[in-house]
Amino acid sequence: MNILFIYSSAIIPENGGVQRVTHDLQQYLASKGHNVIFLTLFKEKYNAKENSIQYFLPIKKLLSKRNIDYYISLVKTEGIDIIINQDGMNPNLTKFCAQIKRYKEVKIICVFHNSLLGNIKNFAISHANQIKSIPIPFLNKIFEWKLIRNILTKFYIFKYTPHYQNIIRNYNQIVTLSEAYFEELKAFVPNGNFSKVCSIPNPCNLKLENIHFQKVNELIYIGRLNSTQKRVDLLLQIWNLIFKKHPTWKLSILGDGPERYNLENMSKDLGLKKVHFYGNKNPIEYYKRAKILCMTSAYEGFPLVLAEAQTFGTIPIAFNSFASITDIIKDGDNGLLIEPFNISKYASILSELMENEEKIYSMSRECQKSASRFSIEIIGGKWDTLLTQIN
Repeated sequence: MNILFIYSSAIIPENGGVQRVTHDLQQYLASKGHNVIFLTLFKEKYNAKENSIQYFLPIKKLLSKRNIDYYISLVKTEGIDIIINQDGMNPNLTKFCAQIKRYKEVKIICVFHNSLLGNIKNFAISHANQIKSIPIPFLNKIFEWKLIRNILTKFYIFKYTPHYQNIIRNYNQIVTLSEAYFEELKAFVPNGNFSKVCSIPNPCNLKLENIHFQKVNELIYIGRLNSTQKRVDLLLQIWNLIFKKHPTWKLSILGDGPERYNLENMSKDLGLKKVHFYGNKNPIEYYKRAKILCMTSAYEGFPLVLAEAQTFGTIPIAFNSFASITDIIKDGDNGLLIEPFNISKYASILSELMENEEKIYSMSRECQKSASRFSIEIIGGKWDTLLTQIN
């Protein structure tokens, strides 16, 4: 079977996220005898090289005739049977992918790699810094009101309903990262054909050489550094509440992003000790030695970092702020879930865990047992089955 993945960024697995998931799926599907290629945008924006499987649209204007002609030609030349849109929440790319239906009989799949409503449901927390910049104190508070949240959500649903209706109408299959996101999709298309909707989580492709690691008193954060979706600033506030109580522990922050400079300055202004910003690093050695991974995101899709941490017996702790998190973390068993966005509660529960070596040991073992659910063999197998059975 010939398969084409389409995404808005070059497929560079080192960048993590959807790019790494797409790369890992390509490797798995290729091992099963499928021919898999990528079509992506804006080659010049990335240090990416065109190779035998990665192709780039010729110009930036996505829906231009030149790009569509290139796309149609690639599909015909490569004999593509199935197209997988890995950026289903992008209206323009979703329209672009569906253009193929006018020229060739081919199956198309749309994948949602994030919560459909997480950004708007948690608007006050994900846009906190922008809201604080409003010079009128009264306006800073109204976004926390339930009435305002409901109005914003209804407006958001109204705005994007045509996008999701078009997907239901034009795509053969829709994939979410969790069944928990079905209800979010129903908010946009309550009467849609949900027989073509299924859930497949992201795969974790990390392999263990052995299951026993020498753990140290270290907390880790791994991901992009921003103060919108990831809310790394909240993690610094949490560390500020507990670091003096735990002088033998340290906090290691891996990743980069537009907010790194501001976050480093925030750490200095708070007078934090034993917090280190390492930039983009291979996380394996940190997973092996750290006892706990901290996440403070406002919302997510299906964050691989949690399953990766569990693979190495590193206990994840996170706000219960997005629907799929309970697919990954069973609270008190293989991780800890905190009421969104209660910083003091997060600090208290984290501190209690840091003081309880017996609990750390037992939860670490349970993490390793549960992580296998998301192995590339299991998740890749689900994709292989879907591709052979798609209508």
